[in-house]
Amino acid sequence: WQGGDVASYGCDAILCPPGTFNQYGRRSSDQFPCTPCEGAEQSPFMGSIMCESEEKKKEKEILELFYNTCGGKNWKNSDNWMSDDIDVCHWYGVSCKDGKTVDSILLGGNNVVGTPPAKLFQMSNLKWLWLYSNPINFKFDGIGSAKKLKSLLLDQTGLTSLRGIGAASTIEELDVRFNRLRGPLTREISQMVNLKDFAVEGNQLTGAIPSFSGMKKLERLRLGSNRFAGALDDFATNARLKSIDVSGNIMSGPIPSTLLKSTDSDEEIYLDLSSNNFIGEVPGELARFDKMTLYLRDNMITGINPALCENDGWNDGDVGEFSCDGLLCPAGTYSENYGRQTVGGQLAQCQRCEKANYFGASFCGVRSSATSERFSFTAFGVVTATVAILAVLII
Repeated sequence: WQGGDVASYGCDAILCPPGTFNQYGRRSSDQFPCTPCEGAEQSPFMGSIMCESEEKKKEKEILELFYNTCGGKNWKNSDNWMSDDIDVCHWYGVSCKDGKTVDSILLGGNNVVGTPPAKLFQMSNLKWLWLYSNPINFKFDGIGSAKKLKSLLLDQTGLTSLRGIGAASTIEELDVRFNRLRGPLTREISQMVNLKDFAVEGNQLTGAIPSFSGMKKLERLRLGSNRFAGALDDFATNARLKSIDVSGNIMSGPIPSTLLKSTDSDEEIYLDLSSNNFIGEVPGELARFDKMTLYLRDNMITGINPALCENDGWNDGDVGEFSCDGLLCPAGTYSENYGRQTVGGQLAQCQRCEKANYFGASFCGVRSSATSERFSFTAFGVVTATVAILAVLII
């Protein structure tokens, strides 16, 4: 076994025993023996590549580099940072797995600046990295080294590129909302096979939405307030997907009758397809879901399959209260802001408007194609609205 190493070194050639380590986790030559950990410390598992004391030392050096590189002296809160007599597990925003090695760095909205060092990804047990609402220049170089990283929150950071994100194969939650991403959404996203929650709304992304068909664990997809165009995918292979937001884009074509066909009918579904250019009838096949929030206002929809109007629990009971009007106001009517009837007073009712030529109008006027309202956010979270008018509105 092991090229004859087992004959030479016994079980150590398979795995170093508890309380020892080497850089490969096993012995393969006289040059790399299984070395005992210093002092009374014991590495609890076989095959360790580093003792806890060595890992802690390495993590402290990385965190100190992070502090010095990213303006730590001016952070809103830097309690205990750079203190030699306080364990890094007690530095502000840092927590540790079982009080030992770092598993989270949570410094959202803390005035972190500059480029976080790639060495952060070398923390072997790091699971949560939250740097949202900071004016940073984040890079994904080396992220493949973060073998346990699950959650990365970078919303409102001024992010301009996702280059390299495909190497982050362990991430389950990625939030890059309200940044400065432009052009087509990188197809590297499809390499993130463990992704469950992806949020990228509030950017300036264009073109067709790439396929998510290989992402079998995907549960929540937030793509709203961009410039995505083309047809809506049916997400037929994403059996766990139950929440989709593509509102505020310029997508077109009919709503697929096979939309979410693999998702269990007992799931609570959230679909926001509003403010696009979707056409035709809302398909009756969606009626199989008992629990649904369905937003469709301001499209070019010409009908609703009657089967949908029998789902009394949809839209928080509005469909049970108002039938089809709880989904969309019919052509020739409108409901300001909502495009449907809902509990909420006069403005939430479907009111007569001869100029409203499609179902779901939220204003009284002629709509020939989408009006896209996009929102951009500065690195400090200040909202600015850009309205790109792609239609002729005759009020």
